[in-house]
Amino acid sequence: MGTVIDILVEADSHPDLLAEEACRLLDIYNKRFSANDTDSELMAINHAAGKRPVEVDKDLFELIKIGKRHSLADTSNLNIAIGPLVQTWRIGFSDAKLPDPAVIKEKQGLIQPEKIVLEDGQQTVFLAQEGMKIDLGALAKGFIADKIMSYLKEHGARSALINLGGNVLVY
Repeated sequence: MGTVIDILVEADSHPDLLAEEACRLLDIYNKRFSANDTDSELMAINHAAGKRPVEVDKDLFELIKIGKRHSLADTSNLNIAIGPLVQTWRIGFSDAKLPDPAVIKEKQGLIQPEKIVLEDGQQTVFLAQEGMKIDLGALAKGFIADKIMSYLKEHGARSALINLGGNVLVY
């Protein structure tokens, strides 16, 4: 996930196993939601932009659906279709740079969340324009923390703390 992660679990029985499972779930979610891992499920959607819809896991579909709804809301500053623009800056990488204004203007034509096509029955995601990219960085860590905390509660945690790079959830 590219950040410091802390997981603390208290349980009457096998807190170490709960923590291990939480780490396993983190790995699964990272492979599902990462905008930087070329083999992630999210990147399969981005690679298929303008070509074909991609059937995805229910958690990824749910998060994209939430993200699209908030991206289209009148009062929102969120835009999950911002991937092409974010990647232009290379934020978080050693080669980060300020891109040329012409490149920024070009990429702005690709950040249109209304062109994210969701099909509920098949749980498919289609990016209608080639070059589009979804980036769930603004949502994924909180969503993942919620999912892991639900797991811990359901499996006997008396208390728990999850810190995903400053996204902190306590039970």
